[in-house]
Amino acid sequence: MKVKNRSRGSLSLLALSGVAASFFYAVHVIAGRIVWPEYNPLAQPISDLTAASAVSRQLAGRILYGYDFFNLLFCFVLLVYFSKVMRINRVFYAGIVLKAVAEVLSTVGYKLFPLSDTDWSNSFQNNMHYAITGVIVLSYIVLALLLAAGLAKTKKFPAMTRFLFLFAIVFIASGFLTVVAANVLPSYAGLAERINLYSLMVSNAVLACWVFNQDGKYIAKGLPRQI
Repeated sequence: MKVKNRSRGSLSLLALSGVAASFFYAVHVIAGRIVWPEYNPLAQPISDLTAASAVSRQLAGRILYGYDFFNLLFCFVLLVYFSKVMRINRVFYAGIVLKAVAEVLSTVGYKLFPLSDTDWSNSFQNNMHYAITGVIVLSYIVLALLLAAGLAKTKKFPAMTRFLFLFAIVFIASGFLTVVAANVLPSYAGLAERINLYSLMVSNAVLACWVFNQDGKYIAKGLPRQI
């Protein structure tokens, strides 16, 4: 029993890697802007900071490795936690699996195909970057709905369920606005994208804290937990 409790505690603690990932993501944006004073956050996307031709690429890219490490660790913890410790349902777990796949694609894909320049030219590398972004955004729209719908079916976590539905709405709406802004109001495309990506970082941090706080509460929730 002590071994099981220790295993649960270790996973709950490792879940805070989601908070660490969000922290590193924010730091890479701040550091990139510091070394690139001309960068316009209202118009330019965050990916410009790590473009091949960006002056901020070296510093921002190195910090982003911290995000990649903790983000992938967080995905691994979620996969194990919701399959071995707190089993919600298949709908919810499908969202967790899709999240892990999307994050692996993001980590590997963006490393292989960063923006070649900040002018968003029609090059093969840039087109691959856009294609990867499209797949990831669609994946997150689906997984956000799966997580919210799956948790809603349990009727045991109303606060977290409301948050996941709110995240899904904000992520979908801001993703749509990013596309519209890029084509109609390019001077605000960066702002729309920031709402989209920062909502994702906030959702990771909230999900991480939620998992961390579940240890010791599973009996009251009535959900089967085992390792």
